[in-house]
Amino acid sequence: MIPIFETQYNENLFYSVYFIVFSVDFIIAYRNMWVRRRAGAKEREFSTFFIFIGALFFTIFFSFFFGYYSYFSGIGELPEAFIYVGLVFMIAGESFRIWAILTLGKYFSPVVTVYSDQRVISWGPYSLVRHPAYGGIIILLLGVALSLRSLFSLPLVLVDIAVYNYRANLEERLLIQNLGEEYLDYKKRVKKKFIPYVF
Repeated sequence: MIPIFETQYNENLFYSVYFIVFSVDFIIAYRNMWVRRRAGAKEREFSTFFIFIGALFFTIFFSFFFGYYSYFSGIGELPEAFIYVGLVFMIAGESFRIWAILTLGKYFSPVVTVYSDQRVISWGPYSLVRHPAYGGIIILLLGVALSLRSLFSLPLVLVDIAVYNYRANLEERLLIQNLGEEYLDYKKRVKKKFIPYVF
């Protein structure tokens, strides 16, 4: 790999956390595609899945791009301590996301889906925010940008927030159509959408 960090230790630390976090996410998030019965799906919306994945890869690619640029040019390079701050964000974001996925259980799907036996989950992270899995991935991607230490990478997270907000709004419309007052009452109780006490 092209060196991007000041020391081999920092580089090994970053890539270890990076690959573990995304491997765990892939295994846990996508296992439901095989476990959950397809017959139980009442409504599915596929288009935003590709937008979601596209935003994810866009942010990661350009975070690395700007990280290399800032490292070699010195322009916009953040202090070395940001590596560790970013790693904490990566681990915290993924932990929050996994907590959300496991809490949602059989109702979680990478594709926006409403199931025939759908119910409102309002405990665990869902008592704090309405879309903790999206909140977790936003925190995780912010962590990647911080760890790669380029000032230019940080605004990329705004793209993810816009995309995930669009997807969350679509998901909420489907839930309101199918669950009605049950979801509207939940929405009134839980005001924050992605990150507890923030937004």
